[in-house]
Amino acid sequence: MIRRWLRKGLAMLLKLLFIGRRRKFAAINIITGHAQHIGEREQQQDTFYISTQQDSEMIKQPDVLAILADGMGGMAMGREAGELAVQTMLNEYRKRSAEETVPQALERALHRANQTVFELALDHDLEWNVGTTLIAAVIQEEQLYWISAGDSRIYLYKNSELVQLTRDHNYGNRLDEYVASGTLAREEAEMHQDRHLLTSYLGIPEITEISANQAPIHLSAGDWILLCSDGIYEELSELLLEEAATRGPAEAAEFILQHVLAQQNPYQDNATIVILACCE
Repeated sequence: MIRRWLRKGLAMLLKLLFIGRRRKFAAINIITGHAQHIGEREQQQDTFYISTQQDSEMIKQPDVLAILADGMGGMAMGREAGELAVQTMLNEYRKRSAEETVPQALERALHRANQTVFELALDHDLEWNVGTTLIAAVIQEEQLYWISAGDSRIYLYKNSELVQLTRDHNYGNRLDEYVASGTLAREEAEMHQDRHLLTSYLGIPEITEISANQAPIHLSAGDWILLCSDGIYEELSELLLEEAATRGPAEAAEFILQHVLAQQNPYQDNATIVILACCE
């Protein structure tokens, strides 16, 4: 009886060890790529950061982190605002403790980044005249978390389908609500001159409009996460991604950028794309 119990216990232990090893073997790896161009602007005001699983600065936190900020060109100090936002976001996220969830850390870091950009404006007597969008994505093991303020975008490309995860924070959302309530015609809403004005961004006293996911998105090998400034995403399509995905993420990012530049838009904005590709 004792021997049979021991054999059963040993078999169960070996099974648990095998499952643990199998899960470790099946865990995804992340390969990154990026591309950037100044467009037809006088200054590059997009800033980005990408960590990798081997990033020495992220040893204490083995998450893969990507951040992108688009300094607002219609305001003052767009480049400085974007750079400060990204650096602050990075520094604050690195402080995440074991007790703090990824969504909590992202939101705390975003609010701190907003505070530093707002203080930058105050230091230069430019209150309400300095701003930047900010998006960030974290992959922890096989789970995706993200956060956004502004109109830069994060997409998930999965099973040949391109899905926008973020919501553009602009006045167009309010106009669409007026259309839904019957107080504004659809044509008027679509042609409204203020439709693309941002209603949320970093550089204001307090951000109340933030998009983020609390429940993680499960990732599998073959999935791509794309972070884009608005100089890129107007040209994104599933057809373009289908062709880009035949390349590695670094080459794919450059391929997408060159497609955008080939449109020869005379008002081409700064263009930045970051790709996080999941592989076995």
